[in-house]
Amino acid sequence: MAVTEKFWPSLTCLPKPGSTVRTALEELLYAAGCTGIWDHLLDDCGSKAKARSVDINDNFMASGEALLTAYFPAETQPHLAELALQLEALGLVAAAPQLDLVQGEDWLHNWRQNFTITELTDNTLVVPTWEELPAAETRLGLRIYPGQGFGTGTHETTRLAAAFLEQELGRTLKPVTLLDVGTGSGILAILAIKRGAERVLALDIDADALVNARENCSHNLVSEKIILADTQVTQIVEKYSLIVANIIAPVLRQLVPELSRLLTPGGRLILSGILVEQLSELTDVYAELGLVTQESKVSGEWTACVCKFG
Repeated sequence: MAVTEKFWPSLTCLPKPGSTVRTALEELLYAAGCTGIWDHLLDDCGSKAKARSVDINDNFMASGEALLTAYFPAETQPHLAELALQLEALGLVAAAPQLDLVQGEDWLHNWRQNFTITELTDNTLVVPTWEELPAAETRLGLRIYPGQGFGTGTHETTRLAAAFLEQELGRTLKPVTLLDVGTGSGILAILAIKRGAERVLALDIDADALVNARENCSHNLVSEKIILADTQVTQIVEKYSLIVANIIAPVLRQLVPELSRLLTPGGRLILSGILVEQLSELTDVYAELGLVTQESKVSGEWTACVCKFG
């Protein structure tokens, strides 16, 4: 079947158990141009996907039941067979990924079915742009369109960072200027403004992520208070009283000198995207430059922490 605008190439994978494997797999898929992922389960025979979507959590990852289908633009089809072989060679999948073509309507239905109203923190919900917050709901709702920017509120690292962000913004009466390093979908920057931050500089080196973040800022009516930029952290001069960085531990380690340089005296730094076993070494490195860990939280295999400067 020829690829047309009505059909999307797809790659269905059975990830090997573990959320770390799952994260690495998703990163490769999005780097290859993936525009959306549908999570579902294997049936009892282990050969077909159940027709319902699920919230993929650590239990499903550990059991090897979590199946994902990634959808791609038509122009990427010639490269997907090579991508499938790469995923096998890297040991990220338990079986050969299945290539297919799906109707655009099916892709959109599956994608939207998988992304519904989600709890980001105890006090905040993520609301897809095509859904409405129930009238009786009193919690804050962030309207998010899940494009190619990381951060739809379903991953532990985003939730941990969001919880600390609400905590830190709630503890001060002073105007807060925030630096968001690796903003992705813009979800943390948007949350910061909604929770009282005066303004935010949100950085990301991924142009597609910035497009997605800009759209989400518009949906939440905060565009005037959030500056989105592909600027490198090394180019930033202004200092901030609060910085949040939800990336991965190796990058957080590289950014130690810059993040400490950009904090005001007494400023706080929220770090997320860290595996539990990486935390001790990372916080030791930050402590050498005067950033003392105040608190940490764990969710599954992931952890986040708050450091204070000076």
